[in-house]
Amino acid sequence: MHPNRPQAYSQPFLASSQSRSRVLSMALDVEEICTVIPEVCADVEADADAVFSIIDKDGNGMIEREELRNHLSKAGYAVKAVDLIFDKLDTNADEMISRDELRAGFLKYTPLREAPGLGTYNAKFVEEIHEDADRLFSTLDRNGDGSIEPIELRDHLKQFSDYSPRAIGNIFLLLDVNKDGEIERGELRDAFVKYSALRQAIGEGPNFK
Repeated sequence: MHPNRPQAYSQPFLASSQSRSRVLSMALDVEEICTVIPEVCADVEADADAVFSIIDKDGNGMIEREELRNHLSKAGYAVKAVDLIFDKLDTNADEMISRDELRAGFLKYTPLREAPGLGTYNAKFVEEIHEDADRLFSTLDRNGDGSIEPIELRDHLKQFSDYSPRAIGNIFLLLDVNKDGEIERGELRDAFVKYSALRQAIGEGPNFK
């Protein structure tokens, strides 16, 4: 069940002046479409925000090139492919992807929404994904009370990842859908199905990629 290396991002980029014009046109097109189907756009932007929180490991509100490389390389992307995606999303060419830039990219480039490490490319494997979510849930729920508290997630990710405290807080907020201050098993399962980025970043078990 390992993802195939993406092939959709190898086309050459336009020259910078042409690229800026195209970005402006893209923004206008997306804005116009979103006035017609605002609910769809809101869902896509919410998904982009979730992926942003997962990739932004230092929690500084920006995705640096190295963060995207580190994340997508685990899904089988070559460095060149990651850099192509980064440059396409970094529309102002400041070597950082903002939350708004990732939102715009998800709205404009629909393949990103199902790409390995970014979208829901293997959501059809629900049973296997739930198995992996349950495995992680059991690891995180140290006191066995049937929910994951902020300190349990923080202690686990501090030990087994390089997420900053702020980034861990962002992931907790992403997972705590009902905002009751705890993560239930169903919330983790749903997030694992919806976000391949999350499974890749913090998953464990035989199927998590």
